[in-house]
Amino acid sequence: MDQLISVLLHFPPAGGIAGDDQYDSAAKSHSQKLDKLAASSDFNDAAAQLLDHVDPAVYSISHAHLLAAVRAAKSLPQPDLLAKVAVFLNTFDARQMRYAGKTLAGILDWLVSGDLFPVTLLRLDPTGSVLTSYHVALVKLAFTTDNVEPALPLLERNIVFYPGAKGLQETRRLGSLDLPPASYMTVETRLTKQLSSSDVLQYDLLRGLCFIQRRAWAQAFDALERVVTYPAKDSHSCSKIMVEAHNKWILVGLLLNGKTPMLPSYTAPGAQKTFASLGKPYHSIGKAFEESTAERLKTEFEGLGPQFFSEENNLSLMRLVLQHYQRWQVINLRNIYTTVSLEQIRARTQSAETAAPLATEAEVERLVKDMIDEGMLRGAIERPIDGGPAYLVFHEPNEELSEAEFAQRMLRTAQRLKEVEPLVRATNERLGTSRDYVRYLTGQQKKGGKDAQRDYGSSFVNQVEDEDLMTGVVAAY
Repeated sequence: MDQLISVLLHFPPAGGIAGDDQYDSAAKSHSQKLDKLAASSDFNDAAAQLLDHVDPAVYSISHAHLLAAVRAAKSLPQPDLLAKVAVFLNTFDARQMRYAGKTLAGILDWLVSGDLFPVTLLRLDPTGSVLTSYHVALVKLAFTTDNVEPALPLLERNIVFYPGAKGLQETRRLGSLDLPPASYMTVETRLTKQLSSSDVLQYDLLRGLCFIQRRAWAQAFDALERVVTYPAKDSHSCSKIMVEAHNKWILVGLLLNGKTPMLPSYTAPGAQKTFASLGKPYHSIGKAFEESTAERLKTEFEGLGPQFFSEENNLSLMRLVLQHYQRWQVINLRNIYTTVSLEQIRARTQSAETAAPLATEAEVERLVKDMIDEGMLRGAIERPIDGGPAYLVFHEPNEELSEAEFAQRMLRTAQRLKEVEPLVRATNERLGTSRDYVRYLTGQQKKGGKDAQRDYGSSFVNQVEDEDLMTGVVAAY
């Protein structure tokens, strides 16, 4: 037992390790020793007793191997083991775990609860910028179990890098404290499995569905748009996942902005043609929502029928679109009025569910109050002292900030820039060593001179195959 403890507590040494080279050598050596030790029966038999003597925050590699041994030997009741796993995943040294990815992966693969995934992944990658196989597992679990809340800290981050990225010539050691997450969250370190383009599309589609569940329309719209604008392999490529995302994207766009969204210019040509063909019913709904009457929108919906939207898993979303039609009519009144009576609102707006105005002024008041409470409408209902008709006052956004508010806004902006800076640097390094990108940029410079560098993004994306995206030629926005 004493000999086992001596090995387990050998790394990191109490006095610490000064340089990256020494740390890298010592961590690799310790991890290899534990891999061999884990094959011995003495280690597996004593693992449950040793857990309490090895601090997970200090001796993280050792503690991870003990947890794996206890799990394999079933030497602790599962609730007790899960409790210890939870402590470990909330406290481990992220630098050490770069050297024990295989062991950590085994623990994560075994977990039956998704609550610990976000905190674990954000400990390994504080930026949340690298998509891993565990992101995909997490979003599936969150959506299918209707348990989105614990996953939000991770799902709200923007993915920039993918496993297997090429082009970053990294000379720093694996344990270097300033190493960008994309350099160690890799298949080689076992902190992720290889992902396919289908995994990437599915991740963002499910993210969008999670945000739809929460009625977070802006976040849902952005997630779905990542799927819609995914770079295609050729001019005719467009997957079923992209079509599904596109149709939901149109409905979410109506809820978010009150109008049909326009496809970004960098959408693959083949995808644009497919969306135009297979998305016709949704474009008709969008046109009716934006340009026609409540009766026309109701007719469009009934012409397709609830069964159509139900088969495409969009019926609930479509019913929300019908409910929001009148809300957007109310909002659009601000283009004409600064104040408008509730009776005028009742006369000038109609419900797309009934194709008729609301029956009473009280119903209008309830609708407007709900919009104000949800933050959809900036305004207030006021009643004259003399007992005259109640009216809605539209509020204009207040652009005048106090000195303290301005300072806070600048502080938040500076913090965001600080977080983005290492991602931009890593992306520039990767693009700068990409043969495809350099060839593309050279061609653009010949055509347009120096100004060509300023508009490389959308054009370059359209020329890159989907396999290239998975190897880091293009970073998702």
